[in-house]
Amino acid sequence: MLFLVNLTDRMYIPYEKIKDNLFKLHPDVLTESSLKYQSLVNEIYAERVLHLRETCRVSSDEFLGDSKDNDVKHNIHVEQNHNLVYCQIQKVGSTFLRKLLSKVFMSSNIQKSKRGFIRLTQHKDIGFAELHSVIQKSDKFMFVREPFSRVLSGYVDKLFCTNTLYWKITGKYIVSQIRDDASSASLRCGHDVTFPEFVKYIIQSENLSKHKDRHFTPMYEHCRPCQIPYDFIGKLESFKEDVLFLINVWNNAYGTNITFNDFDTETSESRVLGQASRIFGMRKQLERCMSFYNASVRSWRDLQIRGVLPIQEPYPFSPEFTRDHMTRMDFFEAAKQAIASVSDIRAVKAQRNEAFIEAFSLIPMEDLYQLQNILKPDCDLFNYDCKPPKIFARNKNNDKRLKYFDLL
Repeated sequence: MLFLVNLTDRMYIPYEKIKDNLFKLHPDVLTESSLKYQSLVNEIYAERVLHLRETCRVSSDEFLGDSKDNDVKHNIHVEQNHNLVYCQIQKVGSTFLRKLLSKVFMSSNIQKSKRGFIRLTQHKDIGFAELHSVIQKSDKFMFVREPFSRVLSGYVDKLFCTNTLYWKITGKYIVSQIRDDASSASLRCGHDVTFPEFVKYIIQSENLSKHKDRHFTPMYEHCRPCQIPYDFIGKLESFKEDVLFLINVWNNAYGTNITFNDFDTETSESRVLGQASRIFGMRKQLERCMSFYNASVRSWRDLQIRGVLPIQEPYPFSPEFTRDHMTRMDFFEAAKQAIASVSDIRAVKAQRNEAFIEAFSLIPMEDLYQLQNILKPDCDLFNYDCKPPKIFARNKNNDKRLKYFDLL
């Protein structure tokens, strides 16, 4: 077989085999609310796979992109005891999914080996011939998301929010390459990159194949979906439903008992704790570029942009208290209290859409069309609109005041 020697030979599996795969409904473990969607759910997941395979079939270039073999292997995680393969795409829930998979298989009562528990593994050091044999006999899944929203998420997480590692590596590069008359502080820190500057960087890095980063490159380059026949494609837009669906499958198949008392609350609190840990873990480095108070305000705003905290809830601590007394748990408990006080969760989640529209309203149309061209393969493969009206059909009378991105 040449399939994974150069990852160019296609392997397509007909629907008759898809329906017998791991990823199917198990009515005996589904909740009542899930049961009423039983026929619809199978149809949705089958349609995603079939759309992908049909798009691949009629393509002339096989959607290979610019990724190298080792880039693809970096993203493929294998759980050999259960013949399961997950291909991660950064900024598509990958951190959560890796943790979830480890939790699932730590709980399995059938997973034994001479070395004990074999966790999800990155097989970046083995040859493609061996990797092919693993992939061929495994159930393969990946998650994707709306491509423009992934661009914004990469910016918010890596550059807008406090992330001294990315400020140093990517932020400084963007300031030096994109911004005219940059200040010495910006050139030294890279801490104040704007979203329009970030989009120009994406365009430049893709056109020149220079200074690319896997958090920002197109999704199809991560997992080569036209060369590897994935059995299940989850989407961030239906993340809760897709994850709970898989958990039900795994609980039934492997005898695990993974549950969420409240999926939305638990995932929100996990994100808050991650933000608190980040700002305190990076405090020494970030204070070389900005005050700890301003960094904390940015982290709070990040959670508002993501639809975790209500935008009406201001950062609760003073500059003095933040600098001299605030602890990681102070930040966490304040955010947790703000989450608990929400009466209209739909309005808070709608902030994601508001922030999305606001951010892309700042992008010149010329750049927006260039970005569209870069994202088109992802749109085609995963069935997304590559010209979403909410960012392309601009209203000249829109309020230009910034509500989410006014901190830079």
